[in-house]
Amino acid sequence: MQTELTVAQAERLIRETVPTWPAETVALDAAAGRVLRQNVLAERDLPPYDRATMDGIAMRWRAWSAGQREFPLEGMQSAGQAPGALSNAGAAWRIATGAPLPRGADTVVPVERLSETNGGVRVDDDYRPKRGQFIHTQGSDRRAGALLLKEGQRIGGVEMALLSANGVARPRVAPDPRIALVSTGDELVGLDSRPESWQVRSSNGPAMSALLARRGFGRVTAAHAPDEPEALAERIRTALSGSDALILSGGVSKGAKDYVPGVLTELGARPLLHRIRQRPGFPLWFGMHGEKPVFGLPGNPVSSLVCLRRYVIPALEKAQGAPSPAPEHATLTKDATFKPSLTWFLPVRLATDSDGRLLAHPRPTNTSGDFASLARTDGFAQLPAHRSRFPSGRPVRIFRWNG
Repeated sequence: MQTELTVAQAERLIRETVPTWPAETVALDAAAGRVLRQNVLAERDLPPYDRATMDGIAMRWRAWSAGQREFPLEGMQSAGQAPGALSNAGAAWRIATGAPLPRGADTVVPVERLSETNGGVRVDDDYRPKRGQFIHTQGSDRRAGALLLKEGQRIGGVEMALLSANGVARPRVAPDPRIALVSTGDELVGLDSRPESWQVRSSNGPAMSALLARRGFGRVTAAHAPDEPEALAERIRTALSGSDALILSGGVSKGAKDYVPGVLTELGARPLLHRIRQRPGFPLWFGMHGEKPVFGLPGNPVSSLVCLRRYVIPALEKAQGAPSPAPEHATLTKDATFKPSLTWFLPVRLATDSDGRLLAHPRPTNTSGDFASLARTDGFAQLPAHRSRFPSGRPVRIFRWNG
């Protein structure tokens, strides 16, 4: 087991250790929010035919350029109909937006620039149509066989539209993992209990469940375990048996009742990492129980949420097959000072200035237990170790709570 790693070393170790979960095939209506585990190619040209983008008439531009202004109408071309055809160069068809262009036509004139005549329409004298206008030509978006979606994309509305339009009724996706949360501590009581003056209501479970759900992890179960080795072991054993990943909060430091690392080892977990040179979240523990990742997070609420967002969520997304997102940066708006030689995760409020620059307003907490202060933050900035002063105007890497 490695101890007191840097943030970069810990991130790399976790990412290289967590396995990629096997893909599964699901019905399309169950795929929303999942990570795609296949490339999706265009089934046919997009659009699959020349289609009108305006209501009006479809005609030949050459007839207008030769001086013709009145056009007899041969039919009505609607969306969902097989395309008709011009029978002569001087005729036109009425056409609806989205309808296929009649064969022989090459230009659409919008209805606003037409007037009705006896048996036809007239193009306004002051109107100058361009050849090919208001036509969404076949294959102009993508040709058949072109790559539309890459493996690793999370399926949202746009992705669902492309899957549907290309006949992917049963896509291959990452599994929806079962995640177990166990909050430890004798001081914790449930929502239905009135805490004594020396007790607190358990908040880490609901907070982490919400943060996980916002990232697409909805199958989360939460439980509480006291600071007692046998009871803790039983609760962890149960959580491991019914989950694909286990997250604990509390009991991972060096206190007399910090039993989590020892109990995990006794239950067969392989410890890989304990303590990262960072604040908050120094005591973080990581290991594997067979193929299941196990994370032991500090119990202080700010520490738990920071570690969950910084390490656990990226690891779970990697296990789903999602690529690492590009780092996001913002500009500090005030000087910040931090003396310990540790990476500092500084809570920030994000905003944009008049030039569109992303700004990070520092909102330091009172302690790592001051989760009330997080309500006025959007995430945190990662400030590197071996510096004590971070001046206003400095670009910093940020992690959004919900981003």
